[in-house]
Amino acid sequence: MLLTDIRQESMVKRIEDIVSILMEEDPLFKEDLNYSEMVAHLAEVFEKALSFEEFNSISEESLKNRCSSIMAVRLLAKIGEDFTPEQMAIFEDVIKRK
Repeated sequence: MLLTDIRQESMVKRIEDIVSILMEEDPLFKEDLNYSEMVAHLAEVFEKALSFEEFNSISEESLKNRCSSIMAVRLLAKIGEDFTPEQMAIFEDVIKRK
């Protein structure tokens, strides 16, 4: 069980470092996403999708790209939260056309 805790901490630390970098590089991430929630979400995503060994074998650049993509999707999901029904209909219409 201790090894599992150590592995968990190692994974979370690596994700924390990447999220910190991404939030510094992209002000939208920093302004609109909660750091702690994002780290927890990413840790959950990677735990479900990859073994510890697979996660550790991901290069820093690849991990950064994966985290950035997931964070961008989370940010996009937040955009619609403040839309009125009319704005949402316009947004959906534009998405359908593309």
